[in-house]
Amino acid sequence: MGLALAFVLATAVAVVFAGTLVRYYRVISAPAGSVPLSEEARSAMRGKAKQLAAALDARLDRKKDLAGEAWPSAQILVALRENDPDYARRIDSRTIARYFRSIAGPECACWRRQPKAQFPNHLGLSAWVVWTLAAYGIPAQKGEIEFLLATQDGDGGWPIFSDARQRQSSSYATAAAIFALHQQSKFETSPERRSRLATAVQRGARWLTSRAAPGRARWADYPGGRETLGVSGFVLYVLHRVGAPGLAELDRAWLRELPVGEPLALGGDVSPKSIQVGPRSYRDDTRHYALPWGILATVLAYPTASLGDKARALEWLEQNLGPGAPLYSLTGRGRNVAIGAEILLALRANFEAKGG
Repeated sequence: MGLALAFVLATAVAVVFAGTLVRYYRVISAPAGSVPLSEEARSAMRGKAKQLAAALDARLDRKKDLAGEAWPSAQILVALRENDPDYARRIDSRTIARYFRSIAGPECACWRRQPKAQFPNHLGLSAWVVWTLAAYGIPAQKGEIEFLLATQDGDGGWPIFSDARQRQSSSYATAAAIFALHQQSKFETSPERRSRLATAVQRGARWLTSRAAPGRARWADYPGGRETLGVSGFVLYVLHRVGAPGLAELDRAWLRELPVGEPLALGGDVSPKSIQVGPRSYRDDTRHYALPWGILATVLAYPTASLGDKARALEWLEQNLGPGAPLYSLTGRGRNVAIGAEILLALRANFEAKGG
């Protein structure tokens, strides 16, 4: 019995060691900056991306109200545009602009979770809408940009609700706001306004980097709150996309702490934060999905990593992207389309060589 057990253990160790050596070889032999996913994983990703894109496209009503609510409409449109650069030709940009502006808050160029007066103006949603407009080549109106600029706190962050009594900045709202402004800056023709946007983005990026847990690439949505992989992945993704400086150490810290083991589940975390807006208290019920933003952040952190961290990142990605991983159970037809849209974004991450 003892010899048999020892043989089984030795065989298991040999298999694991052999798999590790193969993974290191794939990392070493891949073009610089390219994530050498297996063809099996790539094939599964292509199939799922095609399925999700078709399901999400079917959710849009191009004649009337797109997906019915501003946030899912914005997420679907961004995901479809990222999935297929030619998708913008298949939908009239005037329909997109008309829809979103028809449900903007009457007192400001901003958006609420639901277009009803009792809901507060929502920075996360407003930023997603402005991001969506940019993705389809639609310049934001002056009021839409001014709303984002005017709601930035003195410390550089943004609150989730613009009229909150105690303006406590949110990591998620700040990341969304700076990305929306960054994406819209390409449409600005005035050097002065372009400079204002760049300054706001830089201040927001500095606020985010200063709020990372010491020595780690982890963020809580609010000071003193629980760090989550969903918020952290979203923040690191945005910092890369806006070109924030000095991300190498955060990238290394991110890859060191990847939770290698079981694939991530599809559930998301919700902040328990309640925020006072006028006489009422509103819960920040933004759901942060770890899987899509974890994938996106890992791909962006990968190119400058050490050999060992690249091998670890490859193992983590293939656990979460290989056939049979939880994401392949998504149909895109569920009531909550956010996870489907965000997964489609992750499946279209640039896994190819980025140079250098």
